[in-house]
Amino acid sequence: MTPFVRLIGASLFGCVFAAAAPHTARAEEPPPAAIAPDALPLPPEKFDPAALAESYFDESERFDAFLTYEVKRGPAGALFTIARRWRDGLAELLFDIREPASFDKWAMLMHQNRGASDDLFLYAGYATDLKVRRLAASQIERQALFELIALGDYRPTVRGELSYEAAPDETVDAVPCHVVIARTPASYLGFDRLELVFAAEQKLLLMQRFFRGSKEVRRLSTTLADYQDIGGRRLAMRWTARRWADGGQTEIVLKRVVETPDLPDRLFSHLNLKEQRFPEF
Repeated sequence: MTPFVRLIGASLFGCVFAAAAPHTARAEEPPPAAIAPDALPLPPEKFDPAALAESYFDESERFDAFLTYEVKRGPAGALFTIARRWRDGLAELLFDIREPASFDKWAMLMHQNRGASDDLFLYAGYATDLKVRRLAASQIERQALFELIALGDYRPTVRGELSYEAAPDETVDAVPCHVVIARTPASYLGFDRLELVFAAEQKLLLMQRFFRGSKEVRRLSTTLADYQDIGGRRLAMRWTARRWADGGQTEIVLKRVVETPDLPDRLFSHLNLKEQRFPEF
C-alpha cells in the first residue's frame, strides 16, 4: 500500500473513531434571573385632569364660609376677612380690611359672572367720597393695597369655566406630581393658561402657575405640610405668592375658617359696604 493510500485510510479511521467516541456533556449556563415586578419601571399613571381639578376645587373652595387671612410682603402686612357664599354656581365675596388702620374703612364686594369678568365694588370712606365705586382692572392695578392683597388669589373657580388637559408629570420637592393645564374660552380672568400641579398620591394642589402668552406672570405654591383637615376639608393654611414683574414674594396665611351656610343677602349688599355691619368671628 502506498503512503498516500495509508494516509487516506488513517484519516478515515480517525473520523470514524471521533464519531463513535462519546461526547463530553457541556455545562449548561444558568437561565437569566427573573426581574421582580416591583423592580420594573412603572408606566406613567393615567388620570382624568378634569376630575382631579374639579374634585379639589369642590373640597377646598366651593362652600360658604367666613375666612380670616394675614398677608405679609416685606415690611408691609394686612389682616382681612372674607365672607363667601355660593348662589346658582357662582360665588360672591365680601372683603373686610381689618389692618392696617389706614385701610380699616375699606370693604370690597366681588360678584362672579359666568363667561365674563367679575364685578368689583369698593367702599373706602373719604377715598371714594363716601360712595360705593365700581372698580376697573386699571384702577385696581394703581392701588398699593392690591399689591398686598391680590384679589385673584382668593377668587374661587366656577365649575365649567375652565377646560383641562393633562401635561407631563413633575416632581416638586421630591413629591411626584400630576400637572393639569387649565384654559378659559377668553382671557377675562386675567390669564391665558393656568398650570395646576397636584401631588399625585394625595391629590392636593401644590402649585399654580399663571401665564399670559408664553410668559409666567404669577405663581402660588404651598407644601403638603401646610395642609390641615378643617371640618373634613383639606385646606392649605399657607401659600407663597410670587409675581414675576417685581420678583417680590407675599406670604398668605389662612388664620381661621368657619363654614357657614345660608349667609344672608344683606351681608352682600352695596348698602352694607357703607354701613359695614360685618360679623365678628
